[in-house]
Amino acid sequence: MRAVALIGLCLLLVACGFQLRGEARLPEAMVETWLDVPDDNSPFARELTLVLRANGVRVRSAGDEQAARLRIHSERMRREPLTISGDARVREFVLIFDVDFELTDPQGEILIARETLRLMRDYSFDEQEILAASREEEFLRNDLRRNMASQMLRRLEALEASGP
Repeated sequence: MRAVALIGLCLLLVACGFQLRGEARLPEAMVETWLDVPDDNSPFARELTLVLRANGVRVRSAGDEQAARLRIHSERMRREPLTISGDARVREFVLIFDVDFELTDPQGEILIARETLRLMRDYSFDEQEILAASREEEFLRNDLRRNMASQMLRRLEALEASGP
């Protein structure tokens, strides 16, 4: 009975077009890429490096003229109040993560002109449970970094799909 259910589930997944994401199809120019970031040790830079390497990119050191250049001009994570209660206390915050970047090929030609990607997450804040709220915010910051690295990868992959 389990085998029949498993086969049925597999057929449903195949029929709907589901497939596991494999390696991203990045532009050929990105086989070797110089990740030019303001801070090599920032959590986002480390996450982006891991994502690029997991997708077959050889991340090179600064100034490698044989490599494409993925330049991160800035990364900014900020927290803003979202809702305020009648007694003037913040009840919800929103985390906003912006990354400003551009991509050039090894010859210096612009593949992606400077653009900004933005992700946002909101969360409830209860000053009675400040420790839990702090942990939730840290969890959301880490999640935003991971999601931004994935979103940037999809943006780079879209460049390949729109190419010749």
